[in-house]
Amino acid sequence: MLDHSETDIVAYVAGFLLERTPSNGVNACYYETVNVDLSVWKISNPLLNNVPYFAVQLSITIFMIHLLFFIFNFTRQPRFFAELITACMLGPIFFRSSFFLRYVRPINSNVVLQTMANLGLVYYMFLVGLEIDLNMVRRVGKKAFTNAVAGILFSMGMGASLYCLFTRDKSIFPSASPVGGLFWGVALTVTSFPDLAQVLSDINLISTDLGQIALSSAFVSDLASWTMLIMTITWLHGRSKLSILPTVGFIILCWFVVRPVLSKIKSSSNKSSGRDFYVYVILAGVLICGFITDACGSTSMTGAFVLGLVTSNEFETRILEQVNNFVAGILLPSYVMVVGGKIDILFLMSKTSVVTLLVIVVLAFSVKVLSSFLVCKAFGISARDGIALGILMNTKGLLALVVINIGVDVQALDFATFPVMVIVFLVMTALVKPFPYWVSKSSKNLKQYKQRTMETSKDDSEFRIIMCVHESHHLSGMSTLLKLSNSTKLSPITIFALHLVELTGRSSAMLIVHDAYNATNISQPIFERVISDHVSSQSLRSYGRRGTGHPISIQPVTVVSPYATMHREICCIAEDKHVTLIIVPFHKEGCGIDVVQENSSIRTVNHNLLAKAPCSVGIFVDRGLQLSIHDMGFNLWKQQINVAMLFTGGPDDREALAYSWRMAGSREVRLTVVHFRPGEKAKNIMEERKESENYKQLDEKYVNELRFKAKFNDSVIYLEKVVNNGEEILRTTKEMFDYYDLYIVGRGQGVASPFTSGLSEWSDCKDLGVLGEALSTSEFARNASILVIQQYYVADTAE
Repeated sequence: MLDHSETDIVAYVAGFLLERTPSNGVNACYYETVNVDLSVWKISNPLLNNVPYFAVQLSITIFMIHLLFFIFNFTRQPRFFAELITACMLGPIFFRSSFFLRYVRPINSNVVLQTMANLGLVYYMFLVGLEIDLNMVRRVGKKAFTNAVAGILFSMGMGASLYCLFTRDKSIFPSASPVGGLFWGVALTVTSFPDLAQVLSDINLISTDLGQIALSSAFVSDLASWTMLIMTITWLHGRSKLSILPTVGFIILCWFVVRPVLSKIKSSSNKSSGRDFYVYVILAGVLICGFITDACGSTSMTGAFVLGLVTSNEFETRILEQVNNFVAGILLPSYVMVVGGKIDILFLMSKTSVVTLLVIVVLAFSVKVLSSFLVCKAFGISARDGIALGILMNTKGLLALVVINIGVDVQALDFATFPVMVIVFLVMTALVKPFPYWVSKSSKNLKQYKQRTMETSKDDSEFRIIMCVHESHHLSGMSTLLKLSNSTKLSPITIFALHLVELTGRSSAMLIVHDAYNATNISQPIFERVISDHVSSQSLRSYGRRGTGHPISIQPVTVVSPYATMHREICCIAEDKHVTLIIVPFHKEGCGIDVVQENSSIRTVNHNLLAKAPCSVGIFVDRGLQLSIHDMGFNLWKQQINVAMLFTGGPDDREALAYSWRMAGSREVRLTVVHFRPGEKAKNIMEERKESENYKQLDEKYVNELRFKAKFNDSVIYLEKVVNNGEEILRTTKEMFDYYDLYIVGRGQGVASPFTSGLSEWSDCKDLGVLGEALSTSEFARNASILVIQQYYVADTAE
């Protein structure tokens, strides 16, 4: 029975009793039919009437989100922007229609809607915690940490000040709570890490120094925002300084008790059924942990988030595949509708002026821009990058919306102060891409580099290489190859070791750059936990310790992206770091014609790189190259690496010859260069192709220069052989040489050579070129590794 002693009855409309509360709020009460029999259900089952309403509400929300996302996608707006617009449209400004109040969202349907929305929010926070690696805190650089702290302090101060400015007139806001300023400040502090990663990926800034500072700063800001939110909610619920202790105790319990238990369950879950059981235990545990933290005075989101933090990352992909699409596609849209029910733009405009609202939006947007600008000036970063960093730090996501929605639930914000922040989020989200995108385009124009090929690079220039690794077995052979690339004090080598990881079930790309690593420092790890447990780093550590030249500088990088767009991330890194050569593994594994395994995803990445790379590309067919070298200790080697470079002419062959000549500077390498000259038949074919004359002159000039240098290097042998077609090249190679550890050839792109006749008819793998594929399927070279190099095409090379 309702007690109306502390309320005033306003009206009775459409079966609902409207009451005004002492705080000027309005309660809508409705009647339920109660059964008087002894059945289980004392009242009518709420699911029978409310589930159809929920289905209609969910369908409308999902449709509007996808429609608006499709429309605004042409303006490069993220999904969160479409969700905000949907929430505003589904709010009271849209549902003032009596038709929607009666047939789409009647008041008695809010129970099921809010239940599903809270459930989706709980699982969303679990997924957020699952993807957070706390080890990243130790890798956050000084610039990023300073930028994050400055952004937090500036935003908290600005949020509280703007709230006081907005609610200064007590005649308009008589029930304004001072705690609302805290929620405004926390909301401005938030920088959505997943949404920022997506933005940086879209504008190709994710691999740049600016992108890395932004990502690291967002990581710190999100953790700080979430911590402040938990403390605020617990304090408001408990009204005591000690009320947070139960929540702290639960977090400690999860870290020291639940985390080891989950590790034991994980280790015992080896079979597929065991892994499924582990996933089900975790998903059930999300609700249990949410219930516990809710009982402790915090929110159910806290328990879910903490459980995600302590859950092992080994099954992260499996959990994301099973849960993420359902949570993001089905449950979270219901949360958008719940939030939309609290956005009343017309009510807001009746409480304030457009000028006041515009001032709040401008100041809220500018606070992080100012803080980032000052931090960048202090560290010597350009003003343009500082402004771009500040705009990127304004990237908002669902967590910011959660903060202000909780503020409404705890009555710290009302239906006037809540939509102000929603409008601020809309403006921030709409403007977060254009300026950084302009910066990325102009930065590329300013950073054009000339050393895109080894042929045109100077002898005293730094040699920068990207090494791409998909699996653990790719690393050992490549590490041996790059160690033999002859890093010297005059021409040092810098390697960007890219661990390529497929992005599954997520729409954002994430890239983590670790601190630069010098190979001589054997105590510092190279690939830490973020790279992968099954990628060995021992071979990389051996570079500086066992090499005879200058130590090789290594910068490990993890790229998480779909295979279809992974080449964009690699190309962006190559462009930003001024890389000369990208080395990728071949997509087939096996010896000779016996192909053990073929990976079509790697082939897609390689094919895209060959077409769009901003520098030279090498495809490495590894057949145990590392096994040819035996470390005897004390800088002694049991045998040398025998390398054969097969030169037939063309820009790719010149690039392959340039790399071979660099390897010849290493004392572990014995190089044999075989220059195949055209016979009478081949000459007749070449005379009909006058366009080959330009390449021929460049070939002769480059070969003669290296022949002169080879006179002073006993480890280099130069031979010339006359052949007429590709079959004679293979036959000559087989007859002359019993065994070589490594063959280096050019891919031969765009060059119609008579040497390929007889082989091109059987070629079905264009990535290796005609000669490269022929070597890979030849029995005499079945145990030899092969490196196929394609030179970056320069328009005026052949002129």
